Amino acid sequence: MCMLCVIPPGVTPDRDKLENSALNNPHGFGFAIAVPSENRIIVEKSMNPDESINRFLAQRAIYQDGYAMWHARFATHGSRTLENCHPFAVGHDDRTYLGHNGILSISIPDKDDRSDTKVFAEELLPRLGGVTSLDDDFIWDMLEDYTSGSKVCVITVDPAAKHPMYLLNADSGKEDESGVWWSNDTCNLGYSSYATSNVTGRYAGWYNDYDDEHAWAGYNKLSKDTIKQDKLDNELEVQECFNCNAWVSEADLWESMGTCTWCGSCFDCENVAELCQCGYPNGRVGHTNKLEQDAIPF
Repeated sequence: MCMLCVIPPGVTPDRDKLENSALNNPHGFGFAIAVPSENRIIVEKSMNPDESINRFLAQRAIYQDGYAMWHARFATHGSRTLENCHPFAVGHDDRTYLGHNGILSISIPDKDDRSDTKVFAEELLPRLGGVTSLDDDFIWDMLEDYTSGSKVCVITVDPAAKHPMYLLNADSGKEDESGVWWSNDTCNLGYSSYATSNVTGRYAGWYNDYDDEHAWAGYNKLSKDTIKQDKLDNELEVQECFNCNAWVSEADLWESMGTCTWCGSCFDCENVAELCQCGYPNGRVGHTNKLEQDAIPF
């Protein structure tokens, strides 16, 4: 799940939203604040939410000229340790840091304790050319497709980069009234689903040019052409997964016992598979029993 919060220059995020994000994503915290005038990025990580939020807001009050990100982790891959807290240096270069919300399809060896995001930042993106590769339209489009269902923010003070901030799949998040971008609704205590918005990302600032009628098909995990046409023709009812943002048809939800066909998250209690709280000790078997008892689709 996670919360990725991206803050434009001159703005400070709402403390309540940070605290709500920490409550909903309690497995580690971190932030990065760019200081363009000093050509550096301030980075701190903590397993304590109060410490992280207090330190971030204190540092942000001093350094407001650059972009910033704050992250609360909901662990899916890798151990719950300080080392796996976001953000991560891209290719171990302390001029560029990366944060992520979602699940990445990365093969990690059994004895490798790193999270999928850490592997992406330390190995995959550097092999593509690092932060400057994000200025290549072909690589940008490829990465948006590869990270479909996820959101990835990169903040840099590398002079070789064309932009100080990059935000993959920005249209899957939500910008609030102050201009702060939130990757999902876990910044609200009573959140019920992930949000979409009308912002886009590979710029010094984002702007509203999102075409809601068509662009949604660009980041769903099912066949884009098929699902888009079915949706427009009202021939297929679909739901968006709160965890990975995949579009799942009602028929597939019925067959999968109310769980996402991509990440396994439960649509009933809105938890990832391993934390399903439907009250059935046998996990998905419990979903089968409930399905048989209720005789209605989720």
